[in-house]
Amino acid sequence: MTEKEALCWVAGIVEGEGCFTLHSKYHPYFLLDMCDLDVLERVKQVFPFVNLRGPYYNKKKPDHKARYRVDAFGPKAVQIMEALYPFLLKRRQQKIEELLHIWRTNPNV
Repeated sequence: MTEKEALCWVAGIVEGEGCFTLHSKYHPYFLLDMCDLDVLERVKQVFPFVNLRGPYYNKKKPDHKARYRVDAFGPKAVQIMEALYPFLLKRRQQKIEELLHIWRTNPNV
Protein backbone atom coordinates (compact mmCIF):
# COMPACT_ATOMS: atom_id res chain seq x y z
CA MET A 1 0.00 0.00 0.00
CA THR A 2 1.43 3.40 -0.96
CA GLU A 3 1.45 6.31 1.50
CA LYS A 4 -1.35 8.01 -0.44
CA GLU A 5 -3.44 4.82 -0.42
CA ALA A 6 -2.90 4.45 3.33
CA LEU A 7 -3.97 8.06 3.96
CA CYS A 8 -7.05 7.57 1.77
CA TRP A 9 -7.92 4.41 3.70
CA VAL A 10 -7.58 6.19 7.07
CA ALA A 11 -9.62 9.15 5.76
CA GLY A 12 -12.45 6.77 4.88
CA ILE A 13 -12.45 5.29 8.37
CA VAL A 14 -12.31 8.77 9.93
CA GLU A 15 -15.27 9.97 7.81
CA GLY A 16 -17.38 7.24 9.38
CA GLU A 17 -16.00 6.89 12.88
CA GLY A 18 -13.56 9.71 13.64
CA CYS A 19 -13.71 13.01 15.42
CA PHE A 20 -11.68 16.21 15.21
CA THR A 21 -12.30 18.59 18.09
CA LEU A 22 -10.62 20.79 20.69
CA HIS A 23 -9.47 19.78 24.14
CA SER A 24 -9.43 22.53 26.78
CA LYS A 25 -10.73 25.15 24.29
CA TYR A 26 -7.54 25.58 22.26
CA HIS A 27 -5.76 22.26 21.75
CA PRO A 28 -6.57 20.11 18.69
CA TYR A 29 -7.66 16.57 19.45
CA PHE A 30 -8.19 13.56 17.17
CA LEU A 31 -10.22 10.53 18.24
CA LEU A 32 -11.19 7.31 16.50
CA ASP A 33 -13.22 4.89 18.61
CA MET A 34 -14.56 1.47 17.59
CA CYS A 35 -14.76 -2.25 18.39
CA ASP A 36 -12.40 -3.27 15.60
CA LEU A 37 -8.94 -3.48 17.13
CA ASP A 38 -7.37 -4.64 13.87
CA VAL A 39 -8.55 -1.48 12.10
CA LEU A 40 -7.09 0.73 14.84
CA GLU A 41 -3.82 -1.20 14.75
CA ARG A 42 -3.57 -0.41 11.04
CA VAL A 43 -4.28 3.28 11.75
CA LYS A 44 -1.39 3.13 14.22
CA GLN A 45 0.84 1.74 11.46
CA VAL A 46 0.01 4.80 9.34
CA PHE A 47 0.39 7.22 12.28
CA PRO A 48 2.77 5.46 14.73
CA PHE A 49 2.61 8.31 17.25
CA VAL A 50 -1.11 7.92 18.05
CA ASN A 51 -2.11 6.48 21.40
CA LEU A 52 -3.85 3.09 21.16
CA ARG A 53 -6.11 2.63 24.17
CA GLY A 54 -8.44 -0.04 25.47
CA PRO A 55 -10.13 -2.34 25.78
CA TYR A 56 -13.06 -0.53 27.35
CA TYR A 57 -16.11 -2.48 28.47
CA ASN A 58 -19.67 -1.31 29.02
CA LYS A 59 -20.43 -2.38 32.58
CA LYS A 60 -24.15 -1.79 32.07
CA LYS A 61 -24.19 -3.94 28.93
CA PRO A 62 -21.69 -6.79 29.45
CA ASP A 63 -22.80 -8.53 26.24
CA HIS A 64 -21.43 -5.64 24.14
CA LYS A 65 -18.06 -5.92 22.44
CA ALA A 66 -15.01 -4.24 23.91
CA ARG A 67 -14.18 -0.83 22.44
CA TYR A 68 -10.78 0.55 21.55
CA ARG A 69 -9.57 3.97 20.49
CA VAL A 70 -6.69 5.81 18.97
CA ASP A 71 -6.18 9.45 19.78
CA ALA A 72 -3.70 12.27 19.42
CA PHE A 73 -3.46 15.67 21.06
CA GLY A 74 -1.92 19.01 20.10
CA PRO A 75 0.77 19.02 17.37
CA LYS A 76 0.31 15.28 16.75
CA ALA A 77 -3.41 15.82 16.10
CA VAL A 78 -2.50 18.71 13.79
CA GLN A 79 -0.17 16.40 11.86
CA ILE A 80 -3.05 13.96 11.32
CA MET A 81 -5.44 16.74 10.32
CA GLU A 82 -3.00 18.13 7.76
CA ALA A 83 -2.18 14.68 6.34
CA LEU A 84 -5.83 13.64 5.94
CA TYR A 85 -7.26 17.02 4.90
CA PRO A 86 -7.01 16.54 1.10
CA PHE A 87 -8.84 13.19 1.31
CA LEU A 88 -11.75 14.25 3.54
CA LEU A 89 -15.11 15.63 2.51
CA LYS A 90 -15.95 19.32 2.80
CA ARG A 91 -17.63 19.19 6.24
CA ARG A 92 -14.59 17.66 7.92
CA GLN A 93 -12.24 19.94 5.98
CA GLN A 94 -14.17 22.94 7.31
CA LYS A 95 -13.95 21.56 10.84
CA ILE A 96 -10.19 21.16 10.50
CA GLU A 97 -9.87 24.71 9.17
CA GLU A 98 -11.85 26.01 12.16
CA LEU A 99 -9.80 24.05 14.70
CA LEU A 100 -6.46 25.00 13.18
CA HIS A 101 -7.46 28.66 13.09
CA ILE A 102 -8.29 28.59 16.82
CA TRP A 103 -5.05 26.75 17.61
CA ARG A 104 -2.84 29.03 15.51
CA THR A 105 -4.39 32.25 16.84
CA ASN A 106 -3.86 31.17 20.47
CA PRO A 107 -0.24 29.99 20.45
CA ASN A 108 0.51 30.75 24.10
CA VAL A 109 -2.39 28.81 25.59
